[in-house]
Amino acid sequence: AADTERDVGGWSSQRGMMANGNSAFLQQWEELRKRARQLEADVDGKLIAYNRMSISQNGDSVSASLAAELESLLLQLSETNDGMGRCVSDCQTGEGARMSNVLQRHRELLHEYEKEFRKIKANIKEQRERDDLLHSVRQDIGEFRTAASSRTDSLVRERGATQHSLRTVDKILSGAATTYDALRSQRQFYNNVALKLSSFRSRLPTIDSLIGRIQRRKKMESIILAVVIAFCAIIVIYFSILR
Repeated sequence: AADTERDVGGWSSQRGMMANGNSAFLQQWEELRKRARQLEADVDGKLIAYNRMSISQNGDSVSASLAAELESLLLQLSETNDGMGRCVSDCQTGEGARMSNVLQRHRELLHEYEKEFRKIKANIKEQRERDDLLHSVRQDIGEFRTAASSRTDSLVRERGATQHSLRTVDKILSGAATTYDALRSQRQFYNNVALKLSSFRSRLPTIDSLIGRIQRRKKMESIILAVVIAFCAIIVIYFSILR
């Protein structure tokens, strides 16, 4: 009887220890599961904000910071799931099947979160590359327009200078024509004077010297007229070459 009482007492003690062990085991499982649910809620909220940011195209610094937070949360969730997996492996009770199903659901959620995160991150990267390309194209167009405007301004200045040169040539030619007409009038006048004086040549010997001076003056004016005409011709040829 004494041996039977000892056996019963030992068995009761073992049952108590097993019960305490199972209680601690289940408590650890519930803590891990609670942490997994909290991390999943955080990840879900961050993913919504991250997706909105990809649509609204906010700053790169904010996007990078949120991506880093999501990566950290996903890593923590993965580690929590691994801890739950170890609990399932060590489970010695009939709760093993139920716990395995719960763990599978948590792992599926983690997989969906990681897939969604990679998708949003790829969309943001693609949008950033598209914006960079568009900015580069706009910058090239701006530089082209600036260069074209500079060339246009240069052509306008050259055209203005050419027109100014032509007006100057016209003024010079007009002045030369006026001078030429004046010299022709003077030449005609002196020719008339010479004709009149020649009639008195035989009568007034002293007029010979006057006629000689007039003729020298006439030659001088002819030389001046020739020089003026040559000068005008040189100017016309010069501006024609520049044009």
